[in-house]
Amino acid sequence: MKKSIVIVEDEVNIAKAEKLILENDFEVHLAHDGEEGLKKIKELKPTLVILDIMLPRMNGFELCRKIRSDSRIKDTKVVMVTAKDQDKDEAEGMNLGANDYIMKPFEPAELMHVVNQVLK
Repeated sequence: MKKSIVIVEDEVNIAKAEKLILENDFEVHLAHDGEEGLKKIKELKPTLVILDIMLPRMNGFELCRKIRSDSRIKDTKVVMVTAKDQDKDEAEGMNLGANDYIMKPFEPAELMHVVNQVLK
């Protein structure tokens, strides 16, 4: 059975691209804002969440905080993806419990590599 991933990304083209990169190896689900993402994560209990930081209705930092504080989903792996390239943003994501961090724009091979590293 394929491991499942929830991609939480408000930019539709980026979400579709991430899904295309991963869907041969994983069962991929999409959510387009933080609240929808939290609902899907609680419902599906995926192995991994790919989480944009700048999201409507709940940003990625807040969503990561909620994942880590919910005993039913706290062990879900989280990879934060963002155009924010400031060290303080990466530090905040890691402090909240993200397993890794990737910058936009990224190459397909980079996304696949990070996902595979986090899931090892």
